[in-house]
Amino acid sequence: MKSLKIIYIILLTAITGCASSTSLQESADNHEKASEYYKSVGQDSAANEEKALAKEDNDDSFGIIAILVDLFNDKD
Repeated sequence: MKSLKIIYIILLTAITGCASSTSLQESADNHEKASEYYKSVGQDSAANEEKALAKEDNDDSFGIIAILVDLFNDKD
């Protein structure tokens, strides 16, 4: 039963095309920069949307799927 769960997690990771924690962090940084730009030009609603996307990407970068992707895609 335990091996079935492991196979399921690996298949789920492969099918969903998960991003690594590094790429999610880069995405969060880009959303944060976009949020700052939108705020500086007076687009507060767009800035809030970008900030929410940055938080979501940042939270996802610490998730188990992102960590598994990093482990299985170890590049030296």
